[in-house]
Amino acid sequence: MSHTGQDTDPAVAPASGPDHEFQTHVADGKLWLQHCKDCDTAIFMPRVLCPSCASLALEWRPASGLGTIYSQATLRPRAKPGAPERPPHSVVLVDLDEGPRMMSHLPGVSPEDIHIGMRVRARIDGDTGSHLVAFFPEESQP
Repeated sequence: MSHTGQDTDPAVAPASGPDHEFQTHVADGKLWLQHCKDCDTAIFMPRVLCPSCASLALEWRPASGLGTIYSQATLRPRAKPGAPERPPHSVVLVDLDEGPRMMSHLPGVSPEDIHIGMRVRARIDGDTGSHLVAFFPEESQP
């Protein structure tokens, strides 16, 4: 028993830190980014210090979710013997309109339909605590 009277598993630390904060913010289905209050830099990957000025004064702000494909790599996974072929898929680097560059993918979009300079919009996929940022062509958004 803990000092609060509740059973706790000492092997499981309570969720905290920048990634936990990111997961909490994107639970609304929208992309959020950290911003430095001192130098106004938008930041992705979540962290505790600004990578530009080392300030601790970071805050979360909703992002537009818009970006541009900077780079693309097509992965062609090999099937295990006896297993069905797995289709190729792309990993992309997206320059967000707010400034940061992030790695992601465009689910359901074939690699040959992805091009550098393509405008995309973020969508949050996943479940509570394991949200991921995926992108889709901007013209396909409602």
